[in-house]
Amino acid sequence: MRLNKGGLIASVLYVIHFSLFGCLSHFADLKASVLLAEIAVLPAGMILGPVWSALGLHDPPFDAGSWMNSYLFYFPVSLFISYMLGWLLHGSWTLLVRVVGPSLDRLDNRLIRRFHRD
Repeated sequence: MRLNKGGLIASVLYVIHFSLFGCLSHFADLKASVLLAEIAVLPAGMILGPVWSALGLHDPPFDAGSWMNSYLFYFPVSLFISYMLGWLLHGSWTLLVRVVGPSLDRLDNRLIRRFHRD
């Protein structure tokens, strides 16, 4: 099984994003570190926040000291979400190229023929 190139690129970009904001959160004061840590796990927060609310749970529904309320949970979830987003964008781009590409190729050929006559 081959991994999707777009998904891998999105995953690498997310790992860089997580590393940057995770490191910055350790060197900031309390309020800024909480904000930077939340930005570091933004993809999981954007997906799981509405899920918890739809289920009628408070956000997040775990104790503050739970492993499910830490990077051990949110980093892999965010990495998976980033991979799926990259996979979706790559698939959409490939579909667009397959659908629109042949007509653009014909347009290029017509333009080349028209300008080549002169």
